[in-house]
Amino acid sequence: MILSDVSIRRPVFTAMLSLLLIVLGLMGLKRLGTDLYPDVSFPVVVVNTIYKGAGPGEIETQVIKPLEDAVAGISGVDKIHSFSRENVGTVVVSFTLGTALDTAVQDVRDKVGQAVNKLPTDADAPIVSRVDLSAAPILTYAVSADMTSQTLRKLLDDRIKPALAQLAGVAEVRITGGDTREIQVDIDLDKARAVGITPSQVSQRIGTENLNLPAGRLQLGPNELTVRAMGEFTSVEDLRKLPIARSGTGAQVRLEEIATVTDGVAERRTTARLNARDAVVLEIVKQPGSNTVSVSDAVKKTLAQMGPVVGQGFQATLLIDQSDLIRANTHEVWIALIFGGLMAVLIILMFLLDPRGTFISALALPTSVIGTFFVMYVLGYSLNQMTLLSLSLAIGLLIDDAVVVREAITHRLEQGEDPMSAASNGTRDVGLAVLATTLSLVAVFIPVAFMPGIVGQFFKQFGITISVAVLISLFISFTLDPMLSARFAKARKPGEVHHEPAVFRALRRFLEATENTYARILGWVLRHKWATAGLTVLALVLSFGAASRLGVEFMSAEDRSQLIVELQLPDSSNLAQTTERAAEAEVLLKKIPEITDIYTTVGPNGDVYKARMRVLTVGKDQRTKSIGTLKEEARALLVPNLVSTAITLSDPPSIEGLGDWYPIMVRVVGPDLTRVNEEAERVAGILRTLGTSDVRVDSNPAKPELQIQIDRARAADMDLSAGALAMQLRLAIDGDVSAKLREGTDETDIRVRLRQEDRATPERVRQLMVATPRGLHQVTDVAEVSLKNGPSVIEHENRERQVAVVSQLAKGAALGDVATKLKAAIAQKPLPPGYAIVYDGQMKSLDEQNDAFGIAFGLAFVFIYMVLASQFESFKHPFTIMVSLPLALVGALLGLVVTNYHLSMGAMIGVILLMGLVTKNAILLIDGALHHLREGDSVDEALLKAGPRRLRPILMTSAAMAIGMVPTAVGTGTGSEFRAPMAISVIGGVITSTFLTLLVVPVVFAAMEKLSFGRKKPRAAGTPSAPSVDAPAAHDRAA
Repeated sequence: MILSDVSIRRPVFTAMLSLLLIVLGLMGLKRLGTDLYPDVSFPVVVVNTIYKGAGPGEIETQVIKPLEDAVAGISGVDKIHSFSRENVGTVVVSFTLGTALDTAVQDVRDKVGQAVNKLPTDADAPIVSRVDLSAAPILTYAVSADMTSQTLRKLLDDRIKPALAQLAGVAEVRITGGDTREIQVDIDLDKARAVGITPSQVSQRIGTENLNLPAGRLQLGPNELTVRAMGEFTSVEDLRKLPIARSGTGAQVRLEEIATVTDGVAERRTTARLNARDAVVLEIVKQPGSNTVSVSDAVKKTLAQMGPVVGQGFQATLLIDQSDLIRANTHEVWIALIFGGLMAVLIILMFLLDPRGTFISALALPTSVIGTFFVMYVLGYSLNQMTLLSLSLAIGLLIDDAVVVREAITHRLEQGEDPMSAASNGTRDVGLAVLATTLSLVAVFIPVAFMPGIVGQFFKQFGITISVAVLISLFISFTLDPMLSARFAKARKPGEVHHEPAVFRALRRFLEATENTYARILGWVLRHKWATAGLTVLALVLSFGAASRLGVEFMSAEDRSQLIVELQLPDSSNLAQTTERAAEAEVLLKKIPEITDIYTTVGPNGDVYKARMRVLTVGKDQRTKSIGTLKEEARALLVPNLVSTAITLSDPPSIEGLGDWYPIMVRVVGPDLTRVNEEAERVAGILRTLGTSDVRVDSNPAKPELQIQIDRARAADMDLSAGALAMQLRLAIDGDVSAKLREGTDETDIRVRLRQEDRATPERVRQLMVATPRGLHQVTDVAEVSLKNGPSVIEHENRERQVAVVSQLAKGAALGDVATKLKAAIAQKPLPPGYAIVYDGQMKSLDEQNDAFGIAFGLAFVFIYMVLASQFESFKHPFTIMVSLPLALVGALLGLVVTNYHLSMGAMIGVILLMGLVTKNAILLIDGALHHLREGDSVDEALLKAGPRRLRPILMTSAAMAIGMVPTAVGTGTGSEFRAPMAISVIGGVITSTFLTLLVVPVVFAAMEKLSFGRKKPRAAGTPSAPSVDAPAAHDRAA
């Protein structure tokens, strides 16, 4: 081959090429970012619109519907989901994967801009934003100190946040919890009514008085003097003394005479707690593409330095640290990669029995891996679980090409050729076969890189990385390996006695005995082809029957030493009641010894009747109980003791920032909400019988609300519009930030509203005064005030009302089994016209995964066939080789059954890897048989010669792969739940496929040859034939 011949003639040039690969690879490695997963992108755009004072019904009709209508026509929209809540409407627009996020954001922004004139005039302008998973916090701290909550919050805002925000790689510093200062003007309704002023008029008065305005300029000779009217409040006392109205006698009435002005704190709608104590939470978001580990280290160092400077017992307790998870995962994969590489080299030494040759072949391993880092850097990849996993899985493959080339060169050396000729001729002998086997591997992994859906997002870097690695190993086997063999190999002189260690002699005798035993078994198999075929079919049927018990899931749940507890109280519950219930849960959870910290958010997303708890445990290596067992213990403590509370326990999201991603999520969609709720309850009843837990119907039942229905006729008599009435009521009850108090660089909101006792009961609301062009009137003069039930949240799925039913899986249950039974049960009673069931969450992702892998398997099958047909110049021999594929599947599935794993995303990747591996082994076997056919042997004779000869490289490849996977299969470190099924499927598949390939493929090959019509007669002995990849059997070489 030209490439190998040039490498042999120019050794320095070849060495420099290899060194260049290593140098570039090391440079790339140094610059590669480190993350847990690849940077996946989901084209999702969110539109938020605040409409203060509006209920869910008004939000639905006046805000959500116009926005949904506007964005529905955008090209590429996959799903529109919306939430109508009190005061705010949210539209989530999901685009098909592959849509450019920037384009999607701009399209949504354009359509929303066109719809703004259809929204209420007093609604805020819609805010369009993108969902960016990289915006999920990489670090979360609970901060405490010996100071008030308000002082601590101000310290974080003024000193800690600026210091962290300027660090390289930090995109955002978020602070939640704690108290924020607010100047509160609480109006006494009776006193205000006595002087004839309403809360809205008070607010307007404060706003117009708190101004500094320019009044122009004065020309004083050659100088200019700016004139400013200074009216801003300089203190709270200034605000208290503000003249606000006149009494009946004409005397000035100051603000403090009708209202209490307090320098206080803003009302909370959410609160954070750490271990049953109020906390202020600090979250760090990194910039896209920056190194998570280095950013985290910089933040930790800065906080450690600031602690002593701040003093006062300042302490930042680390709750969530993505960098630790990344370190643990990458450490486990690096260990597996290094151990797998060493084991592969040891296995090759045991088979080659040539330390020098093994060393030459082993150089392909580090060169290929390091060279791949440079390509990863050029492509913008990172060191993450998927890219490192691809390299660790490829360890057994990266050395194969060099070993096959080296073995062919050794054969030439043993025939007496000089090293230069042996290196050139040996590489030429096997060049096409090595090229075919490598291209077969690439044909397997390229479809993986371009799978659709969320699975494709994860595995693109996996498929490309492993393909690049095996191509670099092919290049090394055609350049560095022949060059080193030509320079450092020794030729066997005629009659030379070869001395070797006793261990090598024992191994050689064992390998020779194995080859002889295999030759006898192969002879029996070829004499009893029908019996062999029958036994194979029987074994396949029994194996697939046993594997039918195998559960199917999307991704194996990982033990991250955390669990999530969600509490949901009745919708009418307030923040204080929910906080009290969360405190009860914290006390119960602390009874579990393995739990170390409990971080609670009460009122997530403004839903004050909900609480979300992140429960941290000791590391998995420090406890004997699995995280699943701890979840069951927590459930047993919480469910009986927390009354009127819906409780859900789950694992933390696989990808932080992805949000709630329930295993089971069923959306019931239809026009009538009552019927939708009925169908949702039916689905929930089915789910409770199918191996699930924490079944919940997110029906958002109606909650009591005080409705003020305007009498339009009476309001018209007073020239009062419904909007004006609503705005005055909102200001009186909820309050309005009418101005800000500026003190130096600090700005504090001034909120005006009625005092608490004047807005605490429906009766007091009825007594509110509203201003009209015809004077002051009581609310009941223009409206009816009554207690009624109204929706708390209204959800839409593709512009239809919907109710979601969600649940977790019971311990040991498989998602695929539950989903299949659920769909069958729902189908037994079809929904009425206009109603539909939409499957979401991990159920939907599992279906997408199955479709994606089905496409990948199909394309890999086609590509492998095309490569093999081109290599053998035959349409039939690729089928002979590919019969080994189902033989590998048997072992993979049985391995998962025996080890009690489900068929997950990781296991499927192991199966795809097997497709390339078993094809490679079959190529070696069939290529040798074809050579002997060309020399004139019969089919059985050709197989009996090729089989024992190809046994050693086949066993060597398979053993290197299987043993290299052992650390990953038995590992218990962080992320092992994802990696272990992959390794187990590979090990099981390698064992069965190797055994069956050596016996079944020859039978199929013989049958195909004998059934061929018009095959050319064998050539006579001595007829020239194509170069052989075969070398003499082991006992011939030892002679």
